[in-house]
Amino acid sequence: MPIRTNPKVYIRFFTFLAPMFITLAAILESALNQNVKGILYVTGVLFTMLLGNLLSSAFPNRVPGIIKGTTNRNKDEPLYDPACNIFEVSSGGWGTLYSSPGPHALFYSFTLAYICVGMFVNHNINWAIFALIIAFMFLSAFLRMSPPMSCVKPIDIMLGYIFGLLCGLTWFAAIYITENSYSPVLDLTYFNQASSDRETCKMEKNKAFRCTKKPTV
Repeated sequence: MPIRTNPKVYIRFFTFLAPMFITLAAILESALNQNVKGILYVTGVLFTMLLGNLLSSAFPNRVPGIIKGTTNRNKDEPLYDPACNIFEVSSGGWGTLYSSPGPHALFYSFTLAYICVGMFVNHNINWAIFALIIAFMFLSAFLRMSPPMSCVKPIDIMLGYIFGLLCGLTWFAAIYITENSYSPVLDLTYFNQASSDRETCKMEKNKAFRCTKKPTV
């Protein structure tokens, strides 16, 4: 099989699989730094995606190629690409029949709210991470609405953004209140005060220790 050299193919591939990469990176971050930040984030993601799956059948919106509110084929528009959903094997589930809220939009907006709100609350902003999440969020929306994929419609993206932001803010508030209910403050959310106040020390030439604050996530 020849290797494709079209950059669009690779951009589409990595954008569609980015939620899996982000989730795995969060779990690895927790393991390496011996904290539960990534575990709590992934738990929130799982609850949000489960809620999205449960709510999807309540909306009349259907994937491209299916008549709204029915299971009948709409021959006036192309059917969604099977690659739009690699997990749903049935033809009557979220992403294969029901399209709202958009799964990827739901994931990215939850991630934006949960991770980035902490930056502004604690005045510890990482503009690179903020910009990267925004870029992936809008790039994913563009690719999933455009041919040849045609996975979702604009209304699905908007509903995904709304529900994702609400779930992300709610989950962040719950964890933030929990970690600040103890003294000293727990280290549960990203970019929190416990992380930003962490100090590192090193031995100077004059045999004295010098300590500096080292911001972390």
